[in-house]
Amino acid sequence: MCGIRCNKFFNVVLSMAGIGLSTYAFYVEKKTHEDEKYVPMCDINQEISCSKVFNSEFGRGFGLVGKYLGDDHPANQPNSLYGVIFYSLMLLMSLFNRKMLATLQVLFSFGACGMSCYLGYLLYFVLKDLCVVCVATYGVNFLLLLFSLRKRSLLKPKVIKEDKYGYYIPTTNFNGNNNNFKKFI
Repeated sequence: MCGIRCNKFFNVVLSMAGIGLSTYAFYVEKKTHEDEKYVPMCDINQEISCSKVFNSEFGRGFGLVGKYLGDDHPANQPNSLYGVIFYSLMLLMSLFNRKMLATLQVLFSFGACGMSCYLGYLLYFVLKDLCVVCVATYGVNFLLLLFSLRKRSLLKPKVIKEDKYGYYIPTTNFNGNNNNFKKFI
């Protein structure tokens, strides 16, 4: 796989793709509420319809906030708004190569993949629909998890040679012909 710079590039690109997909989903949801005749590009037919998914009961608060806290609760926002916030945080964390942020990125990615499995189940088995935008965000979440795990593994500290007592052992490339010392004298 690639090094830390390449990994940062893919994390940034995937985060920006997630922001774009979530922004489009938010736009489609708002536009379908304003204009009933509006047909988005992602509505291909009756079985492949993103507006049907975005305007369902599971399109706001993941179908859980409204159920447990009420439909007028401030946390009952469109899922796409949560997506914009999530991908913005992932983009911000992608810019810095710190182990703590990489660990946080991995945890966020695992949470996003868990939510993707939950929403994918709802999409396929409950709503019996296929949403192109939703499936694309699931793919972005999975790839973000892979690249976040790789970033974290690249940021592991290098092992310093130590003896059995924990002291650092300096190593030299001494092969008997050390001419550097002779040049110094």
